[in-house]
Amino acid sequence: MSRTRRRRPKPQDPKIFWGDPAAEPDPIGRIRTTPDPSALLRSLGDPPLAGGGHNPLEHLALAYVHAVDMATALAKANGILDPDDDVD
Repeated sequence: MSRTRRRRPKPQDPKIFWGDPAAEPDPIGRIRTTPDPSALLRSLGDPPLAGGGHNPLEHLALAYVHAVDMATALAKANGILDPDDDVD
């Protein structure tokens, strides 16, 4: 039996893979928070989780609210939160 040789891949230029940061456009506009973080989740309907006598949608919605809170804090810390949406 003959062994097949594996060729090592050529190292790829990071600018080709990730893109040139100098060529990227500046972000457009500011970030606004959503008044209803769980709207998308509710639009999908009840999650297919069984039993327990509790509503899993409430727990998932709480996770969405927490994610929006964290994203808002990051936006405010980086100065990209819409001034009309500034939350203390």
